[in-house]
Amino acid sequence: MLKRMALSDVGPTARLAARILCGRMRRRHHHTGTVVRLMADARDEQVSAMAEATLAESWTSDPRAPDRIWAALVDRPKPALRFLLAPAPDCPHEPRVRLVTAPPSDGRVLRAALDSPDPDLREAMAGVLRATDHPDLLGDLDQALSDDDGAMPPQAVLALAQDNPHLCQPAPVSVFHAGLAVVPILKGRLDLLDSYDPASLVPTLARVAGGPFPARAVEACRQRLRALGPGPAREVLCVLAIEGDTEALAAVTDSGQEPESPSLVPLFLFRTEQWERYDALDPDGTLLDKHSAGFDEDVLIELTAIAERNGRRGPNPPPIPLTGF
Repeated sequence: MLKRMALSDVGPTARLAARILCGRMRRRHHHTGTVVRLMADARDEQVSAMAEATLAESWTSDPRAPDRIWAALVDRPKPALRFLLAPAPDCPHEPRVRLVTAPPSDGRVLRAALDSPDPDLREAMAGVLRATDHPDLLGDLDQALSDDDGAMPPQAVLALAQDNPHLCQPAPVSVFHAGLAVVPILKGRLDLLDSYDPASLVPTLARVAGGPFPARAVEACRQRLRALGPGPAREVLCVLAIEGDTEALAAVTDSGQEPESPSLVPLFLFRTEQWERYDALDPDGTLLDKHSAGFDEDVLIELTAIAERNGRRGPNPPPIPLTGF
């Protein structure tokens, strides 16, 4: 009854009903969808304004509100754009709009920029990502640039990242968000790579070295992989080689790099088919069995294929002990 009056009526009755509904939203979040509908569809302009003010207050005061409001707005592109892109002069990040004061979580803005069926919403969210310096939104770009599972179109994400002026500078989020390092690599600013954690940077270097990128960027990444000194970055490179990454394998083979960690050496020597050294270290295969227990099925399948190709005994990881009995 209250919702019908607030939506359909004009005047004091509609405004009273709206005031009650907005008050309920402040206390119980499941009224968020109703207040969004009032903002978008109410006949009385004062009701719409009241609803928008309530949503705006919740957006910045309740950490859970942005996700709820986004979910209620995303299928209403015109009201969504009016609400999300409302000016926010006091926002400490670019662009200074309401959306950036408290971005929703879980990559929702990036997914809308890539996949929204509404072209205006899609382009508006892409515009935010091209301009923003908000660490959460940059973190979403980093996650997408770091993933290889195909969940998001990497070329589309890369295009957004390359347009963002805040990404071609020292690590803009943290030294560990090294997916973003692809931007300075492609723009020839290799000096900026020193601002990233070296170990976190290795997968990005390998990804660019093996991807459809300009020859200059590919060669720069390959050289950097071959010049790693002892330390965590080299260990990450050796793990990638064990897991079958083509560029990592080529880098360790060309440069003679090997892991310092004793637990990786048997697997590394087996994976790179250095049989003389492997036989001296692990003649009966017990070390290979022990240390292969932590690798996934794809790695074990590849190690088994190497064994069959060379007429050797493959890894036989010990069974995982049962617990709770």
